Amino acid sequence: IQANPQLLISETPLKDWVKWDSGTSVGDYIRKMSRGSWGGGIEMACLSQMKQVNVHVYERSGMGYKRISAFDVPVNTESRPIIRVLYCGGVHYGK
Repeated sequence: IQANPQLLISETPLKDWVKWDSGTSVGDYIRKMSRGSWGGGIEMACLSQMKQVNVHVYERSGMGYKRISAFDVPVNTESRPIIRVLYCGGVHYGK
């Protein structure tokens, strides 16, 4: 995140996503995260692009699961591996 603040996520620079999500600059966000904070959507979007995998987030819905978010590689999306993550409420994720 710190090395690539101009990385485009859905046609928007990463630094803007950080500002919208945390209300802080990339530098402040990185300092906070380096002290042991949990990752969320921003980190999943970065992971998707860094590792060239699609990351799909699900939550329990009735007797099954419903996809609530997808962080897909913008090129050749259909041919990329998919990492599925379970959203457990609040700010908790599982795998």
